[in-house]
Amino acid sequence: MLRDDQRARLWRAVDNLPERCRSLLRIVAFVHRPDYAEVGARLGMPRGSIGPTRGRCLARLREQLLANGEGDWL
Repeated sequence: MLRDDQRARLWRAVDNLPERCRSLLRIVAFVHRPDYAEVGARLGMPRGSIGPTRGRCLARLREQLLANGEGDWL
């Protein structure tokens, strides 16, 4: 039950991110070893910017969870 609650809080936080971050994080979360060329084409991003963008999106997600007091399990 605790994991379900954590998962729900995490995805609520993801839903509050900008669309580009939401799309990228969903791909990274659900596709095992995504092909960055395919991800870039799908999201309209240069392949070389996917990793740095993912890092910034994860940082925003972490900040949001911590700011909302929901990052106690990070």
